[in-house]
Amino acid sequence: MPGICGWIAKSVGENPRKVITDMANGLVRRPGEDVRIWQEGGMALAVLDKDGHGLSVDDHHAVAIGGRPYWTDRSLAEEAKARGFARSLKSAWESRGVQALDLLRGSFSLAVIDRVNNRLTIAIDRVGIESLCHSDLTDGLVFGSRTDALLAHRDVDRPVGPRGIYRYAMNYVSPAPYTIYDGVDKLLTAHALHWDAQAGARLERYWVTPYDGAASGDISSLGKELLLHLEQGVERSVASHLESGGTVGAFLSGGLDSSTVSGMLARVLDRPAPVFTIVFEEERYNEGPFARIAAKQFGLKHREYCLKPADVVDLLPDLVRVFDEPFGNSSAIPATYCARMAKEDVSLLLAGDGGDELFAGNKRYAEQKILDYYHRIPGVFRALGAPVFGAIPDALAVGPLGKIKRYIRRASLPMPERMHNPDVYTRAALSHIFTPDTLAGIAVEEPYTLWSRHYKDSGTDDMLASMLHMDMRITLADNDIRKVNGACLLADIDVAYPMLDDELVDFAAHLPSEMLMKGTRLRHFYKESMVGFLPEQIINKEKQGFGMPFSEWTRSYAPLREIAVDCLEGLGQRGFFRSEFLDQVLADHLSDEPSPTDSIVWDMIMLEMWLRDRNPRIE
Repeated sequence: MPGICGWIAKSVGENPRKVITDMANGLVRRPGEDVRIWQEGGMALAVLDKDGHGLSVDDHHAVAIGGRPYWTDRSLAEEAKARGFARSLKSAWESRGVQALDLLRGSFSLAVIDRVNNRLTIAIDRVGIESLCHSDLTDGLVFGSRTDALLAHRDVDRPVGPRGIYRYAMNYVSPAPYTIYDGVDKLLTAHALHWDAQAGARLERYWVTPYDGAASGDISSLGKELLLHLEQGVERSVASHLESGGTVGAFLSGGLDSSTVSGMLARVLDRPAPVFTIVFEEERYNEGPFARIAAKQFGLKHREYCLKPADVVDLLPDLVRVFDEPFGNSSAIPATYCARMAKEDVSLLLAGDGGDELFAGNKRYAEQKILDYYHRIPGVFRALGAPVFGAIPDALAVGPLGKIKRYIRRASLPMPERMHNPDVYTRAALSHIFTPDTLAGIAVEEPYTLWSRHYKDSGTDDMLASMLHMDMRITLADNDIRKVNGACLLADIDVAYPMLDDELVDFAAHLPSEMLMKGTRLRHFYKESMVGFLPEQIINKEKQGFGMPFSEWTRSYAPLREIAVDCLEGLGQRGFFRSEFLDQVLADHLSDEPSPTDSIVWDMIMLEMWLRDRNPRIE
């Protein structure tokens, strides 16, 4: 996860070398990484890398690249191996221009400065494993892998305001193309941004996921193809690392994807593969028994760590610092401890993220299919039934009547709003949650508009494909990948994502929706394809995820409870949220009964701790 940063502008100002050095210091430098800097006139690039091949400059171009990229073109691949990847990128750009991106695969963030024509292009990979943010200068553009690097530029002073807080509250992350800062944006997956002095900035989507359902063959033949793609994805993920003398292991939660990746790693290595699992004393969260089943099936070298509430308290300060924006996914805690355990044995971890978004594994996909049946009812009956059930008071809407009323109310919402319909931050509740000044500064419909954009960007009318595409951006790129990247950065260990191998992503996009999910059976195609490879108990287990018992620990462990009280009280004094709302959230959370607002307590803690750590300018 090397970082890059830089800028292009007409004016230079004083001591630009210091500016780019300060920006590079805003990246997270790991042991063994060198900072390579180029600066000339109103242009600058910096890159962190270990092999010295991330930056290349000649009379025409200056290029920087980070990540784990590879070329589909043989001659470029050979040049990359012989002369370094940045030089091969420079060659590709000189001969093909932006079409060079068509030949680039794997994870990457890149910047290309055309020194002759005063132009800049920045881009990230197809699924968003790497990231780049950017902001306008008076006469140019500044960019970086982290907002911390961007804000180190002396001409970048961007505040945190109501819009950024609202976006975070609605998503528990800052979703691309936005950040928590006003005036700083992030690139969406498979996007490039071009800048020149005449036209300014122009965004381009250089690749579109080919959702067409055009794959031919039955489950048996396509399942064999899937297994081959999975094995090749693991091979590509580990090849260069093993060639350089590194060692490889895998996260193993006991779910479909981590078990698949672990099993394929054992096959590729042809020896017992090291795998690592977080377990809990609380049975509802503990997937250790399933991880042990997978370890036995594939003869894996299996290690476990039992996470305790004290571990959360110990990690919180580091966790806040490693994420350049507030990040509200609590599973970053077990992911970090798992990565730290793995660091003792290996130098590269394989993560299983992506399978649900490729092969239809999230429960909401089945829920939306059930809700969509409502629209198959003849319109005349819907027109008659909706007012009747809608008129039933909520107090009387119990039993079957209540279920029908709730079904009609939710099914009547447009897609994709009904898929991501907020539980706490509903439109009607906002005036009770945010202060009047905050409400005056937000665009209430912005999150809904963004979700709709992701949904429609699938380029298809197929509902399942559109949901998958939406989650590839929101659930995966904005959330899960950032979580694992941050955890591995804290643990100082490399990470790769075989389930997000470009060839596998392309293969999955061609599969028919009715094969991916049969009726309401999630991951139907994937599960059928894994028969004979994965243990039956794992194929048919109920999905658990990678969470932790935060609510239980807050109530039972005093140090964690004190942090929650302190952070929510502090947040209530900042003027964004109504203090009486946060007081009620905290009181409900610390009571013995579960509350609908329990899910936002961790988000609030992380927001307040991040604000204290970064101390941004508030508007």
